[in-house]
Amino acid sequence: MFHGASSNIKQVSRCIGIDDGPFPPKTDDKVRHAPLLAVWLKGPHLHQFRADWITVDGLDATRKAEFLLRDSHKIPVLLSGVTFGGFNLIDPWKVLKLCKAPVIVVVGSRPDNRAVKRALVKHFPDWEKRWELIRSLGPIHKLRTTSEGPVFFEQFGCSIRETRLILKASAFVSRMPEPLRVAGILARGLFSAEPLG
Repeated sequence: MFHGASSNIKQVSRCIGIDDGPFPPKTDDKVRHAPLLAVWLKGPHLHQFRADWITVDGLDATRKAEFLLRDSHKIPVLLSGVTFGGFNLIDPWKVLKLCKAPVIVVVGSRPDNRAVKRALVKHFPDWEKRWELIRSLGPIHKLRTTSEGPVFFEQFGCSIRETRLILKASAFVSRMPEPLRVAGILARGLFSAEPLG
């Protein structure tokens, strides 16, 4: 556990959510980009957001997330999975180190890591590097935040009990925590899947 991260758990009224937006389908070997959004919520209210572009299936999502989260410390960060813009991965351990606050990876369905590994092996020469990060995430836990179906999470820098508190306290409208729900809505609403330029 990252010392000092869980001590900031009392700030559950403030959370950051990170999600990606649509991107064009692969039709040739051109480099494609996807939007990456970080939103800051105070309770149910949007406080601010930042956006940047990541390379589809690239390796720059962690760096771009760190840039979006610059100067943001001691506020829990919720990630909508670890893969963004295809198989561009955000490393929760690096986000934890930067923000000195709990980092929680949240998804709506249980990940099928066997299928993920098969896809990585098939499509990426550097699959081992990507798979190593996915393998390092630890056990997946299930939580019912509302009367809807459960969400699944992996936590970094906080206990399971503290994670449950954060997720339940930030699920206002649906089972998804509000920072992730808002980040997803903004990402889809502000950006199209059309190529840049």
